[in-house]
Amino acid sequence: MRLLLVTYAVILILGITAMLTGLYHLANIAGFISAVGFMIVFFKDRPDEEPEMQVKMRRYWYVVFATGIIFSLIFGSLWNNHMGNMAM
Repeated sequence: MRLLLVTYAVILILGITAMLTGLYHLANIAGFISAVGFMIVFFKDRPDEEPEMQVKMRRYWYVVFATGIIFSLIFGSLWNNHMGNMAM
């Protein structure tokens, strides 16, 4: 649970800092962390009979990583006027 909270705090700090400062690279870092985390959690081998607590923790991980992807899309890609190196 501690690792979950630390990861969520890091993603929130990166996303909120990107929102406040306009440094879209920070939001993209949060999105990268989330994308790698999604792959680790989603493709992890699980036993056939999984305890309910593990299912609950996996759902929490999905929420944490979805938050990072949303921050990355909103504050990293959509607000970035240099996307694709086409500055106006």
